Amino acid sequence: MPFTYDWERSEYPADTRSDFDLQERLGEAHWFDVNRGRGSESREIDPAGCVPLAEELLEARDLRPAEEWAPDNVFDPIGGARPIGRVRPRMLRRFDGTPVEPAVFTQIYNGESRGLYRPDAAPWVRIGQITTRTGRGSAALIGRNTVITAAHVVSDSWSSGGPVVGSPTFTPAMFNGASTLGRSWVANIVGVAAWEQFVGQDGYDIAICQLDQPMGEWLGYFGYRGYDDDWEDLAVWTHAGYPYDLSPNGDYPSVEYDIKVEDDDSDKYDTVELETKADIASGQSGGPLWARFRNGGRQITGVLSGREDNFAEPKNSLFAGGNGLVSLARWGRDNWG
Repeated sequence: MPFTYDWERSEYPADTRSDFDLQERLGEAHWFDVNRGRGSESREIDPAGCVPLAEELLEARDLRPAEEWAPDNVFDPIGGARPIGRVRPRMLRRFDGTPVEPAVFTQIYNGESRGLYRPDAAPWVRIGQITTRTGRGSAALIGRNTVITAAHVVSDSWSSGGPVVGSPTFTPAMFNGASTLGRSWVANIVGVAAWEQFVGQDGYDIAICQLDQPMGEWLGYFGYRGYDDDWEDLAVWTHAGYPYDLSPNGDYPSVEYDIKVEDDDSDKYDTVELETKADIASGQSGGPLWARFRNGGRQITGVLSGREDNFAEPKNSLFAGGNGLVSLARWGRDNWG
């Protein structure tokens, strides 16, 4: 007998596409700039630098789900992102004029399921792009001054116990080279915390970053919770990030709906590898996997780590999550806001 469940039970994710608001207003990104201009209490930011979190953090953990938060009157249409058409990538070329294929990976299952969108409303403005001295990745706000991403996205900025190096930044709502909210919407990353070792495609490929501006106070932020294997094969998850294959330099975000988690494997630090058939490409790493829950709103259960590093065909796309994600994210909120 196939697994079924009661949508009214609050511990299960709600159907994220059953209540689309077809009257979605457009061009409301300026609201967030107005909200930012209202000002907030000035608080000194103490740069945390690179913080290695030991496994002992798990011994005193608080695994309660954390709720989504939004400013009063935030523009938050119930439904999907505002889609845009295809963007023609700019081909790299050699000196002799012949094209060069970028050295990035793409994993597509049963046809393309991603679509580019313009981020000008919640929650889409809470997802952004991290830029480091060697590349770019995706991230999402989970607190007043905190974003979550994959550890490997910021590995070149990491020097255990030292300062953050390479001047990495986070741009919320990145779109065609700048935030839709305005060019001043860029925050410096002044702290990075992760489990004691940086990894590749693993369940603990998770990091949190401290921002020098309270972006979450102005834009709101996602909640987060651990993964329950009773949710396996439910097509309720959404993933967004910045793929290199759909737009020049990965400057446009893409979203995929109705993703299923097909399997989960336990990993170190009480994390899990969430296996999916989500379509992914380089640049989406660190992007959130979330659903809207009846208690707590939109909550992240994983961040994109990559694809399986084995000879299975096709390789599943992997998200890092589990109780270890909750412990790390809660530490960030408690210490950085």
